[in-house]
Amino acid sequence: MKKINLLIICFLLGYSAFGQVPSTETFGATVPKEAIKLDRDHVLSIAHKTLRQSYVPPGIENTYQLDGLVISYWGLSVSPDNTKSLEDSQKEILGLLKRNEGDIVKNSKIVTVNNIRFLVYEYHRGDDVSLRFQSELDKNHKNVNGLIQFKKPDEDKAHKALDDILHTIHFKD
Repeated sequence: MKKINLLIICFLLGYSAFGQVPSTETFGATVPKEAIKLDRDHVLSIAHKTLRQSYVPPGIENTYQLDGLVISYWGLSVSPDNTKSLEDSQKEILGLLKRNEGDIVKNSKIVTVNNIRFLVYEYHRGDDVSLRFQSELDKNHKNVNGLIQFKKPDEDKAHKALDDILHTIHFKD
């Protein structure tokens, strides 16, 4: 079971040993004005107090708190040998989530915002909810990934924050 959980975490974080590396020069985006920037210690502290577990990858600069939400997003550079469509990623991620005991998938969809396609999926374990997104690859084999963690009562706020962020994302050349 531990191997499956580790594999799921690697896929859900959006990068693994399969040719993806974090990239800070992939995209531009604007977080909601009221959001407070967090460092890793603050993320872990918030997760310890309010969430059972933090899925925010270590070392991510763009991590914020907004009225009960923890918002994080990052870019990845993907090896051309390891590219896959959003539809393939969706099948893979949903398959893994459904096998992980305790995770319940609420929804999964592919949306287009500002001519960029995003895979968006939401799952929960108890009242801890994760709303995740990943963009399609740009011409340089880079994409944008993100996570909003929250409690069930904050679902409307989380979806509003996601919509706000997706509308500001643009790839850099």
